[in-house]
Amino acid sequence: MPVAFSSLRDSLPQTPGVYFFRDHKNHILYIGKAANLRARVSSYFLKGATLEAAKRRMLREADHITWEETETEIAALLLEAALIKKHVPPFNVVMRDDKQYLFVGFTKEQFSRMVFTHQPISLVIRKSIDFIGPFTEAGIIKKLLRSLRNAFPYCTCKNLHAKRCQPAELGLCFGFCCLKNSQASKEERAAYQKNIRFLKNVLQGKQKQLVGRFRTDMKQKSKHREFEAAAHLRDYVYALERIFLHHAPLKSEYTSENQKGLHQLRLLLGLPGYPKRIEGYDISNIQGTHAVGSMVVFTDGIADKSAYRKFRIRTVKGANDTAMLREVLTRRMRHSDWPLPDIILIDGGRGQLNAALQAITNNLETGRPSVISIAKREEELYIPERKTPFKLQEMPRSLLYLIQQVRNEAHRFAISYYRKRHKKYLTAVPNSSGT
Repeated sequence: MPVAFSSLRDSLPQTPGVYFFRDHKNHILYIGKAANLRARVSSYFLKGATLEAAKRRMLREADHITWEETETEIAALLLEAALIKKHVPPFNVVMRDDKQYLFVGFTKEQFSRMVFTHQPISLVIRKSIDFIGPFTEAGIIKKLLRSLRNAFPYCTCKNLHAKRCQPAELGLCFGFCCLKNSQASKEERAAYQKNIRFLKNVLQGKQKQLVGRFRTDMKQKSKHREFEAAAHLRDYVYALERIFLHHAPLKSEYTSENQKGLHQLRLLLGLPGYPKRIEGYDISNIQGTHAVGSMVVFTDGIADKSAYRKFRIRTVKGANDTAMLREVLTRRMRHSDWPLPDIILIDGGRGQLNAALQAITNNLETGRPSVISIAKREEELYIPERKTPFKLQEMPRSLLYLIQQVRNEAHRFAISYYRKRHKKYLTAVPNSSGT
């Protein structure tokens, strides 16, 4: 007897999750994921809905529907993949198009490489690869892994090579993992394997356990005064929370948290009014080559990507991030057509803060914004009127989260522009003048 949807519609939550079509013996016929469970399941029963033959047959065999809620859409995606692999529901197999489903593979080598494929069975070397999947949203999974790669480098090189690869130069790969005749130490090998285990756990939907473990380890490190290790663990926690929050369909909570952060930032800086526009700046280069700067904009606490700007460093030679920052801000302040910010946030310490103040003072007579800088290594916040910096871990969570969002977005945007410039340089054909 077909499932009676009308009797359960109102009981379905409007949250992310995974749903199950089951037969009269409670066997799972089909597993799907949804950003909104009620809306997604309702779509099967809409009048005039065009369903493929397999789905129509599945609905005829289905007796009832159950579901499992998740906190975010991507958590639902990861759970769906794990459950399909575990239960192999008959209609997931029937309706699956292998060209659309993504599998993430990890090679069985000393330094496991990550590979992506839509047809794992067709790979001749499949016996030497562990696959996780299938994932119905390839783009989301790839974006998630790219987001994690800065904090958890991994290798994607297809072959071993004699020199360090480009990802290694950008901090996305350890470097030793894809070198011929690698002389990696025991500690380096253990660090690489730890990263791979972490990525596998995330792809298997175990991010909650990871966050909990990192928080516990972080407290232990702080207790034993291992502050640098504790700071790394804190970065991992924030990275995971940001990534999964980014994919949450309910963004009202995100907005509310940032509003709290803006209020706290206003109190901290003693501003006369509400800080509507925040600009964040960062510099990216390797030993001064292909140097670039980024400007990101947050309006009312929300990233405004249409207002982002990027700068190619013109006047500074060599590795001098402070001078590069001064150049970027000097050029930005000359743009009278761009709205002035209420707050400028710089990635760096006291030296970068002073360089920013100098550039602004030299180019603006009135309407000068408040300037603050955040030192990542020490996790400290500098403001001009205070001799000693604030410790980030002592700040209210909403304020800390807002500041780190701006800082990390500026860093991401700078790195992205640097990579494009570097890639263009590597692929360019030198002319006769060698430029």
